Amino acid sequence: MKTRFLKSTQLLVLALSFSTLASAKDAIKASVAPLGSPTPILQVNGNPYSAGTYAVGTIQLFYTVNAYQFTAGDFASFRLVMQDINMGANPATSYPVTLNLTQTGSANLVLTPVPASFSVTGVGWTGSSTVTISIPSFVPSTPSLNVDGTDLVGNLQLVTSPQGAHLDTVTTVQVHIKLVHPTACLRVFDFITDEEFNAILTSTVVNVNNKGKVNSTIPGQFSDNILVANTCSTSQSFDLLIGLDSSFDTNPHGNPGNATFTYLKTGYVDPSSFSISAFGSGTPQGERLCLASIVVPGGDTFLATVHMGIIRGMLASALPSSGTFTFRAELDVAGSTSGCTNPSAGALNSMATPNPASATLTFTTQ
Repeated sequence: MKTRFLKSTQLLVLALSFSTLASAKDAIKASVAPLGSPTPILQVNGNPYSAGTYAVGTIQLFYTVNAYQFTAGDFASFRLVMQDINMGANPATSYPVTLNLTQTGSANLVLTPVPASFSVTGVGWTGSSTVTISIPSFVPSTPSLNVDGTDLVGNLQLVTSPQGAHLDTVTTVQVHIKLVHPTACLRVFDFITDEEFNAILTSTVVNVNNKGKVNSTIPGQFSDNILVANTCSTSQSFDLLIGLDSSFDTNPHGNPGNATFTYLKTGYVDPSSFSISAFGSGTPQGERLCLASIVVPGGDTFLATVHMGIIRGMLASALPSSGTFTFRAELDVAGSTSGCTNPSAGALNSMATPNPASATLTFTTQ
């Protein structure tokens, strides 16, 4: 009884296999090959794929972008090669058949094939198309599409017409671009102290004379301090732009002397463990508020200090109405400020956080 059941099952499988083969017809199979960079990871039906292999199923191209947001425009391209093969005798395919390459699904990623339409003449026909992958202009400005791990997906379908021509398409191409926020090696701190670095200050008093003009502050002078700690094992470089509140000037200002000093210390330092004595002698930088091509070795800490004071003689009415002075430190990609000759051209360094960093100093007048 068991032997008879097995034989019946085998006959049924053979019959189904014969039926499937008998009903098979011609089909378009496809392969892909990335062009230039960036280079994707290739899979077919979830398994490793060798470029150039004609596939049955879905060929997937996985790209990764290491940034805090996508950039609009052309991203990458690949070559799509197609071939008409015979899968069986029935039903016969009626040639010529129009083959169109059509994108389906989400519009967050645009796939543009050139050419996008073909006339298939028979078994053995081959054709190819260059497909450009583009990121639409609305993607970078849409916060929900720039979250860490966001995956933009585009599907390219092979579609034949008319449907009664009996030419199958057995390959789909799917493109993924995943956004991975970079690990921020550089931790940036901006904080205010008195000129002697004795204490971190969060508030001050502004003295105003009987003519309504600023006379002095308590304390009389300050230091704007920018700490940049490299938490990675490799060296990091950047340009540093220091922005003082508009009510302050460097001290000295417009005179020979040094208001700005830079330091480099082995090991990690943040404001909670800050001590100026641990940094040793600094390097004088004049009154510069833009410092180009700074290099911080892995695990070390960079410090820039700017001696400053409030602009005396200014009208008290010109002080910030919010009652808060604001200071800013921005880390740009090394060299993007053109050696500080064009600071406005700087591009934010993605390896720094927060960037820009800021410090506030609240005030009252008397």
